[in-house]
Amino acid sequence: MADDRGRTVREKSCGTCQESRASALKEEGYVLLEFLTSFPVYVVLLVSLFAVWLSFLKSYVVLLGDWELQQEMRLTLERIAQDASMATHIECSAPYELHIERHVNGKKSTTDYVLREGRKGQPPYISKKVSGEDHGYYAPQPMTGGSNVFGNLAVVDFQCVPDKGLLHLSLTGENRRTKKRVTFSTDICLPPKEKEEKEAQGGKT
Repeated sequence: MADDRGRTVREKSCGTCQESRASALKEEGYVLLEFLTSFPVYVVLLVSLFAVWLSFLKSYVVLLGDWELQQEMRLTLERIAQDASMATHIECSAPYELHIERHVNGKKSTTDYVLREGRKGQPPYISKKVSGEDHGYYAPQPMTGGSNVFGNLAVVDFQCVPDKGLLHLSLTGENRRTKKRVTFSTDICLPPKEKEEKEAQGGKT
């Protein structure tokens, strides 16, 4: 009788253990199935987020490149116009060549702006040459039209046209990565003959 009871208890215990193991295996199977089902969804979400981030970064770089293009062209034209406004004599031998003369304390100083083609695949640029009795330098100023992380900037057109006492200055730049172009223009008064003669004499009347 005691043996039968012990056997019955052991059988019940074994049955309970088997049921627990089966339940645990079943839960593990559900977890694995859920993971395998949701993993592709997570991958798609991560890829989508990465694509959105890349798109945002590209748009940001393009925006900065176009903004830098506008700033460079505007500042370039302002510097050219500032030099021209202080001139005592201005010549435009070609629409893309500007020759400026001025006298400081009776000493003659010249500034030449010329639109030049870039070398070895480089974009065009505006060169600046300053010559004087006791000074002078030459450099691709005020901008080189070089490449940077935001864009490949180039001066594609420069115009200096004297007309009816005014000098019309126009500058067009392009971001070669985005193909965006901007044009700035301004007019300044040409120096009168009286100013040229007066400055040549050192400001004496």
